[in-house]
Amino acid sequence: MINNNTYFQIELTARRIRQYGQNILKSQGIDITIEQWLVLNVINENESTNQIDIGEKLVKDKPTISRMVNHLEKKGFITKTPSSTDSRKVELNISKKGKAMINNLYPTIETIRFKGLNELSEKEKESIENILKKIQKNLDS
Repeated sequence: MINNNTYFQIELTARRIRQYGQNILKSQGIDITIEQWLVLNVINENESTNQIDIGEKLVKDKPTISRMVNHLEKKGFITKTPSSTDSRKVELNISKKGKAMINNLYPTIETIRFKGLNELSEKEKESIENILKKIQKNLDS
């Protein structure tokens, strides 16, 4: 019964995508998770961002984002600096090492992202995207 549930299929697909991606990164000896990559990419695209903004963009809770940010900082991929406008916040920026990681990994990440879509037509890809956006919109209200 559960296998015929649309939400279960969406979640299963998302998990398989993450698992496939993690296996590719691991096979290449890359010490970063797919989730950490997403955080790193958001920081790279949004200079001087903060953990709250990252959590909103990735729909992740504060403890999860905090844990990933701490790991990325320990690995030297990002830097934390006190916010100039709010003493309770820190600004997150990409480091040179983080920028190099992004540049080196981008082709691999693109391969991972599009593996599952390889045999779909452009029309099918567009339909999936539209359906997923409608589901997200329905859940926003």
